[in-house]
Amino acid sequence: MTSTTEQGSPLFQRILAQFNIHLFGLRLYHWLWLLFCISGALLVATPRILAQPVIYYAAAETRFELERYGAIYEPVAPNLTALAIALHDANEALRQAALARGEVRFGGPDYRVDFLVAETPGSVVVRGVGATPTEAQQLANAAAEELVRQVRAAGGREILRNMLGWELWQAMQAEGMAAPDPFAVLLREILRTQAFPMSRQPEPFAEARRLADLPAEELNDLARALEARYDLWRFAINTRNATLDALCGTAALSTTAPREEALAGCAAQQPQAAAELAERDREIVRLRTLESALRYLISNYNVAFAPDQPSAAQRLSASLPSAPEPRYVPQLIALATAFGLAFGIGGIALDRSAGITGKMGEIWAYRELIRNLILRDLRTRYKGSALGYLWTQLAPLGMMLVYVTVFSLLLPSGLAMFPVFIIVALLPWNFTAEAIIGGTRSIIDNAALIKKVYFPREVLPLVTVGSSLVNFILSLPMMFLVIAFVQLTTIGRLNLSWTVAYIPVIMIIQMVMLSGFALLLGAGAVFFRDMVHLIGIIINMWFFLTPVIYPLSVLGDGIMLRLIRWLNPMASIIEFYREIIYGNPVPVGMIPTPALPALGSVLRVSVTAGIILVVGYWVFQRVARRFGEEI
Repeated sequence: MTSTTEQGSPLFQRILAQFNIHLFGLRLYHWLWLLFCISGALLVATPRILAQPVIYYAAAETRFELERYGAIYEPVAPNLTALAIALHDANEALRQAALARGEVRFGGPDYRVDFLVAETPGSVVVRGVGATPTEAQQLANAAAEELVRQVRAAGGREILRNMLGWELWQAMQAEGMAAPDPFAVLLREILRTQAFPMSRQPEPFAEARRLADLPAEELNDLARALEARYDLWRFAINTRNATLDALCGTAALSTTAPREEALAGCAAQQPQAAAELAERDREIVRLRTLESALRYLISNYNVAFAPDQPSAAQRLSASLPSAPEPRYVPQLIALATAFGLAFGIGGIALDRSAGITGKMGEIWAYRELIRNLILRDLRTRYKGSALGYLWTQLAPLGMMLVYVTVFSLLLPSGLAMFPVFIIVALLPWNFTAEAIIGGTRSIIDNAALIKKVYFPREVLPLVTVGSSLVNFILSLPMMFLVIAFVQLTTIGRLNLSWTVAYIPVIMIIQMVMLSGFALLLGAGAVFFRDMVHLIGIIINMWFFLTPVIYPLSVLGDGIMLRLIRWLNPMASIIEFYREIIYGNPVPVGMIPTPALPALGSVLRVSVTAGIILVVGYWVFQRVARRFGEEI
């Protein structure tokens, strides 16, 4: 150990002396640090800034009379209004229509719809976002039209509820029932098949409600309600068909008869497939029931949908946008530069107060010790094992297979390429768990070494992080093999993107955070030995608060999601890995598209990781001199 110090330290000191020149009040290495911070900030931010798509905004409007549709603002469930349901259903209808055209961009930054509810009731501005002016205009108009349909459907549901209630009341009368008209027969079939579920179930209604008595506006609303519910059943059936194809491998069968025969055989062997098939068949019956009622309305009454016609609910079409939205590239690059500069200045201030440069020089002098300790840790971990370092590949692969089995067979997740979804999050999590558990024990487990020889105590927690990092890197080839296998067998091609080049950036952020945790917990465990036992429990709890086996979207958009993102940096880091390798989680039958994570999120997590490192280092420095007495 002594020879390493004697050889390494003078060399580092000579190098450091070259950078110890003062320029404008700062040493040369401080200027280099500032340059590094600014360059790093630009390296992280510039790809995201330049990758901003050129987008156009087009605004249409949906207007409706409050006298007729005012109830749409009333809650139908806790924190949920009928208008919110209409907006959701309109967006879902647009998404399904886009998928039917083979357009998978819907919902992305350059092809989406924003519904802006006006402060004045009775109006919703519909903004179409597209890559071209025509695309934005068409999307805005289509969305406004669909929202008109959904608003009318909201009114039509109440009309239908009363009509169904009238049929229920008639069914309760033992005598004197008039012969039902054709539409009444269809209404009774809707009741029998539960083809039109409602938040408030129909109740017997003694006042007669017949088609012939309805004014034109109400007939139009009734038709729109049937159309909207028909579309929802169609979407549900498509989803079930995709699930059945995934379970039974029938996606390649294009004709109906052979496919249905194959599904029947699959259902006979798989209980899950049998349940899905039975539910799909019930939904098909409901779909056909609504289709019959809708056809009767269209053929016997003038219920054609005319969203632009002045009426109780109508669309005001969007004009063609003349210019794209500004991307603010210079301003954002300037902001990233300022962020890097501020981070660099903070580092200089910390160096002047805590002597970080001197400590780094001391740690550098013991680089051979660090390397040897990492190698010792790796050898010890796999000593006596027949497979040795292959366990870096096999252990996470085995865990992935367990989760895939549970969440594909026992608790179906419904996510596309679920093995990829799991593996890209499981490996970074294993890195975190190993580094933190090892870092917590790093000082205690090396008590004999600490008592025998002097070296910077920070080396020990950092060694555990380095060892875990090596394990993580060694497991990456297996991850890419799994991804390639799943993608080739699922969609017949690789779906990797250039965004995987962002992995080192996320890895550095994670390593900074873990170094801080290892320093903090390693020092704490010396004085509070129970921490060694508690850390396993904490890691298990942390695992379930981190989106490793589930997407963050399951938490909705409420306060819980924001808390997890802000208070749990690993949640964001896992999402970063998943976004650049897998993409945003999508249902079975769709293809996830990798993308860069949001710049603001990356900067936020980077700052959080830096704060954790600073706090961990500060605490470690405060108590390190007492380690010899306590261990």
